[in-house]
Amino acid sequence: MKLKQILNVPGVVGVLTFSPKGELNDYRGNITADQARMAAHMCYSNSSLMQMQGRLFSDYSRQPEWKNFESWAMFGPELGIYVSGDTACFLNRSEASFNQVSQVVNSLAHPLEK
Repeated sequence: MKLKQILNVPGVVGVLTFSPKGELNDYRGNITADQARMAAHMCYSNSSLMQMQGRLFSDYSRQPEWKNFESWAMFGPELGIYVSGDTACFLNRSEASFNQVSQVVNSLAHPLEK
């Protein structure tokens, strides 16, 4: 159900969920199974890296709130990706509102195990 809700947000072209080990759980939208599997691995890897960066920023800045990693985004010329917890969605940048996408995804995503 959550994937359909996210896919209904204007500008979202695909959405997937992945496991705490980077395996594809489910996907919907204009992406193939192979693309979804590869994206699940990449999203997990990037999320792990962002968690490590958050811990380092926390130690460096002496601001413990950096450890509360929640999400990340990356944007190319036409497409973007937004990842929160176990959920990733692909965006058409000319049609999507980042604020709307992040609000919906954040409300439905499950945190990754740390």
